Amino acid sequence: MIKKILYIVNIVFAVLLLLSYLTAFIPPHIYPKFSLIGFVYPILLFINIAFIVVWIFIKWTYAIIPLACILIRFDYIPSLIRIDGDKHSQIIQKDEIKILSYNVCAFHYNTLYNQSKQGKIDSVINYIKEQNPDIIAFQDYASSKKPKSSIHYSLTKKLGYKYYYGAESDDNHISSNVIYSKFPIQKSGMILPMRENSDSYIFIDIKVKGKSFRIYNFHLTSFKLADKEKEDFAKIKQGEIKPQASKNIIKKLVWANDKRSKEVDEIIPILRETSLPYFVVGDFNDTPFSYTYRNISKDMKDSYEEKGEGFGTTYNGIFPAYRIDYILFSKNDFSIKSFETNELEYSDHFPVSAIFSIDKK
Repeated sequence: MIKKILYIVNIVFAVLLLLSYLTAFIPPHIYPKFSLIGFVYPILLFINIAFIVVWIFIKWTYAIIPLACILIRFDYIPSLIRIDGDKHSQIIQKDEIKILSYNVCAFHYNTLYNQSKQGKIDSVINYIKEQNPDIIAFQDYASSKKPKSSIHYSLTKKLGYKYYYGAESDDNHISSNVIYSKFPIQKSGMILPMRENSDSYIFIDIKVKGKSFRIYNFHLTSFKLADKEKEDFAKIKQGEIKPQASKNIIKKLVWANDKRSKEVDEIIPILRETSLPYFVVGDFNDTPFSYTYRNISKDMKDSYEEKGEGFGTTYNGIFPAYRIDYILFSKNDFSIKSFETNELEYSDHFPVSAIFSIDKK
């Protein structure tokens, strides 16, 4: 009897695993609630692996179903975990560039409204100095320009990032998505200038070692949970039953998935028309098993999948530890050397960086 119940439960989780695969192919704005299944893919995967182990000792033929369901999208696993990555060497060669992407949460992560942010700002400045990337793509960024204590001043006047672009920039401040470069910027702009949050989709063109290429910096729609909703979610994770709070959180998750899918549908044609080799970096606010990732990464390579190590977690907030920050690059245009995720506590995201060989073609 117990064996039969276990088998039925296994069938249920195997079907859910199969359904989680479909969320990458069905636009969330068509079936918004269905898209939520994709969030639990890692959990469903490990449950099915556990069933395989159990069936090996009880009745090995029953292991065929969970094993087959896993193998159908075995290619998902390198997006979740890798064991043979390459970390950065101390010296960057002359034909290499280092790109870093970091959502800095406007430097107010775990900081009270009236509390100084200078400590986090100084920590990020020291981190940038230590990492010494050639290109920095910030999301959720905010800085004054003139005070010598500001990160913008340090980057442009002390650390060699003389060239930068941010759509939200004036004589005194720069914010939102920003790209800093050690190389002259040939062209820059917003790819969706008519959108309300147009500053979330920017690009620059630069030329390195005789090769011109483009860098897109995206910050796609977040769940926009209020502080009270984050507190409720933390309590739900601890086992408290909060029906109304759960409904409110699910409503926002569905809303964000729906909005991101529409953003992606606008972005993709622009990427496909790009004549230059290009990188797409930033905070997608979505997992590698989503409609968002599947469509943006099509015809591209993922730096983590090529050279990453471990689970690749980039989210440092209340939700499950997922990889939602990326450095993608156009196929056949660049050779990746190494990739790293640095688990810093200065933001609700971890910075990601990659080193590439720039071969003139």
